[in-house]
Amino acid sequence: MTAENSTETLQTDSNTVKTVPGLFFDTSWQLALTVEFYFKYAVLAIGVVGTAANALVLYALITHNARETKKRAINLLIINQNSLDLVCCVILLTTVCFQAVGANTYMTGAVGYFLCTIFIYDVGTYCALYGSIINLVLVTVERYLKVVHPFWSKKNLKRWTIYAAMVFAWVSGIASATPMTFIMTRVEDGICSVAFDYDAQLWVFGSCNVVLFFFVPLVIFVYCYGRMVVVMRRQMRVMAGHGVEASAQTSASQAQSKRIKWNIIKTMIIVSVAFVVCWFPNNIYFVLPVRQDQTGQLAIGYYPTVFLIYLNVCLNPFIYATKHDGVKRQLARLMMVCRKRSDVADVPESRVNGASAAQQTAETGVARK
Repeated sequence: MTAENSTETLQTDSNTVKTVPGLFFDTSWQLALTVEFYFKYAVLAIGVVGTAANALVLYALITHNARETKKRAINLLIINQNSLDLVCCVILLTTVCFQAVGANTYMTGAVGYFLCTIFIYDVGTYCALYGSIINLVLVTVERYLKVVHPFWSKKNLKRWTIYAAMVFAWVSGIASATPMTFIMTRVEDGICSVAFDYDAQLWVFGSCNVVLFFFVPLVIFVYCYGRMVVVMRRQMRVMAGHGVEASAQTSASQAQSKRIKWNIIKTMIIVSVAFVVCWFPNNIYFVLPVRQDQTGQLAIGYYPTVFLIYLNVCLNPFIYATKHDGVKRQLARLMMVCRKRSDVADVPESRVNGASAAQQTAETGVARK
């Protein structure tokens, strides 16, 4: 086999299987395969860490929401955001394990078609990713209405609309990722493949996803958070000017309410910035007018961009844990409980038995008297 007539079949990303001449002797493609090999282990680590961190933060968010005397709708949307990130990490972990174990399995029938679409081509992961993006936009819009248009939002933004928004994030995430992939996926002779022309259909499909799930959210983030910061600073200046005239109790209550709103806004700004930074390289990759079959250099850069996307869902729980006051309090309380249990477990058995014997002697003495 020579370099002129040799061919190699390579899965360049989660949606494309291509046959490219001379890949066996192309050092850039060999480097791409090496990067992909280590990338799978890195993604596996993200799945494990992200699942544990998101589960812990989700517990803290639910506990904080249950303890609040006045439950806020923003907590429900943040809980939904964390739930989507948790589901994404679980599906990602399952997908990586399935690709490592069952990627070469002979697939037939409806079950094989389903496994090929959901796990081999990462549709399940992208459903949760797109749902997370949509929910993040909904959180931003909800905060914008609460801060910039407080009277309108108090009158029209009811709790049922928040529940509807939560359901919409899940349904729209699934509807955005599954139809096109199910249409293009093929299972022939037990092998997964996709039927589309990369230069035309995939580029159009990828460009639409870039616009809908990156540039549109980016514009919404910049506009909404920019307006919120301006309004919050204006309100704080007004409060500072009228602080002497207002009563101490009313002033303290208003200051506490503004501080909570400002902390939530800062938390969601950091989450939005992390989303932009992590998704920007992958979206630029898809809109570059370069064909993958001309050079292997572009495919080498693909895997780090996908790694950043998965890293985003792993970073969000750490942002909540460090910036969200309710999450910090619940995690601190949980650590104190675990520390107390650990201290009790470390007490020597003889000391425990001695204390129990002394207690029984004292109780016996009291009973005799």
